[in-house]
Amino acid sequence: MAEPAPIPNMPAIRWYVCGLLLLATTLNYMDRVALNQTSVEVKAAFGLDARDWGQIEAAFSVAFALGTITTGFIVDRIGVYWVYPCLVVLWSLSGFLTGSATGFLSLLMFRFMLGIFEAGNWPCGIRTVRQVLPPEERPFGNSLFQSGTALGAIITPFIVLGCLKFLPPDTPEQWRWVFRIIGLVGLLWVVAWFVIVPRSLVDGPMVDQAHEKHTSFLTVLQDHRFWLVVAVVIGVNTSWHTMRVAMPFHLREQVGFTPEQLQYFSIGYYLSADIGAWTVGLSVLWFTKRNIPLHTCRLIGFGACVALVLTSVALPFLNLRFLILAQLLIFAFGALGLFTSYFSLSQELSGKHQGKVTGMLGFINAIYLAGMYLVQGSIAKELGNYKIIMATCGIPALAAFILVVAFWDRTPTRPVGEESSR
Repeated sequence: MAEPAPIPNMPAIRWYVCGLLLLATTLNYMDRVALNQTSVEVKAAFGLDARDWGQIEAAFSVAFALGTITTGFIVDRIGVYWVYPCLVVLWSLSGFLTGSATGFLSLLMFRFMLGIFEAGNWPCGIRTVRQVLPPEERPFGNSLFQSGTALGAIITPFIVLGCLKFLPPDTPEQWRWVFRIIGLVGLLWVVAWFVIVPRSLVDGPMVDQAHEKHTSFLTVLQDHRFWLVVAVVIGVNTSWHTMRVAMPFHLREQVGFTPEQLQYFSIGYYLSADIGAWTVGLSVLWFTKRNIPLHTCRLIGFGACVALVLTSVALPFLNLRFLILAQLLIFAFGALGLFTSYFSLSQELSGKHQGKVTGMLGFINAIYLAGMYLVQGSIAKELGNYKIIMATCGIPALAAFILVVAFWDRTPTRPVGEESSR
């Protein structure tokens, strides 16, 4: 099959595509967190205990690991134009079917399906950002893409509340409609994708891919920068996901929040996270327009976000409620901003193999997070709270930052294979 012909430079369309990426990630997280928002009702409906719930979460994580690496290989082979909307349809269908689960086994199966297909959002999205934007604009494109995670976490509680408020009281198991509504919304995104996105823009040849024509993925794995990005993905996700899991327990059990107060603060928390992601992306773009080297700009953003997440070390010593909430909002601002630097660094490794790079990193991260959750759960059970876990969750991000500062610049920023082609 011949490659699509490249189209003229059209900045507006490129940013429309990035807007669609934001919406895809929003839908992705809405489907994912719908189960968390309705967990009490679902557990009651099917008579599930904590062990059952842990198996469902584990199934999703394993599926996510398999899905991200598989999709990475697929999109590098055939492009994202058809793969991305197919994945959105399939994860929307999986989410919709969750509303029709009849018991533990069917719920487990639908969540496994959701993990397989949702994982493809990141290989597709990160490859698309790399495809449509030049290097200096990618950090902001990445921030748009990733900020959908927080936006999805903000919107979903309103859908849950809307179903409870507007559906007739005698509607059987109102929680089922949360999954059905979100699943149907995903189909609208697919229509928008085909209306707005030219295939020649997202599947055309990359500008810097000629140097990699005969470069294998093994060459990427042999590049020391890939393993630096492994450290970055672990550090970034340790901060984000530790707080995502631990914060609700801390606020309910240690701070004394009511369920309603937790929902309202969670909206503020994820709004702060979105603002942080956008701020980092725009700051890098602003600095590069003033002729500051791109990598220096990325390091400034990365370091600033690390400093913000490290404020969590004060958490065990804070007793006043407003100080605890202020610290968590500061943490959120930095935690999602870290992803902007992570994605941008991963996009330096390879254009030809971008999907596989993202897939391999996602696979490693999913396996790591599965183990992290088990360890952190055991620690929290022993201590009776999450304070120490929350206080130390920024340390891996600090270690990753130090490694990037120390070793990344020793090799000029270039896709693998460029040097050998000269």
